[in-house]
Amino acid sequence: MATAELQFLIGIVGVVIFVGLFLALLFSAIIGVGIARLLYVGGRWCVEKIHQSYSLGNTHTKNCIGRIVPHHQS
Repeated sequence: MATAELQFLIGIVGVVIFVGLFLALLFSAIIGVGIARLLYVGGRWCVEKIHQSYSLGNTHTKNCIGRIVPHHQS
C-alpha cells in the first residue's frame, strides 16, 4: 500500500471510531435519562403511597411548603 492510501484508511477508521463513540455516548445518555426518570416516577409513587397510608383516613392530600429540617422545640 502507498502512504496516501494508508493515511486515507487511517482517517476513515478514525472517523468510524469517532462516530461509534458518539453513538455509544448518545445511547448511554438516553438510557441514563430513562433510568433517572423511572426512579423519579417510582419514588414519587412510593412517597404518595406512604403519605396516603399515614394520612389517618384523610383522602385529600395537602401541598405544603415548609422546612426540610424539622424544627425541634427545646
